[in-house]
Amino acid sequence: MKVLGFGLALMLMATGASGQDQRPPAPEAFRVRWQQETDPVSPRIEGRVHNDSRFRVTDVRLQVDGLDAGSRPVGRTFAWAFGDIAPGEDTSFVIEAVPGAVTYQITVVSYDVVSGPMPLEAR
Repeated sequence: MKVLGFGLALMLMATGASGQDQRPPAPEAFRVRWQQETDPVSPRIEGRVHNDSRFRVTDVRLQVDGLDAGSRPVGRTFAWAFGDIAPGEDTSFVIEAVPGAVTYQITVVSYDVVSGPMPLEAR
């Protein structure tokens, strides 16, 4: 019985330790910055997505809302960030400009966790 109790205690300790902070990152864990490229042939938005979480993520999908001068929506499109984003790293994205937009609101709307969380000292 002592062996069973010790095994159960060991299992509970292991699950408690591995269960700490296992929640996937919230969308706020990503920072998006962008700039408008004024190429007359193909106007586009180029940007970067930074991963502030402790998880490696992939398939990061962005919602791009084009806004007019009065901050009213004039169009919406979606884009994918390129490749995986390791904790503390970033990657890029490129999309066509939304017709009639003078500014943009770009947010991460979905992603898939590849691995993690990484220990804080590993970042």
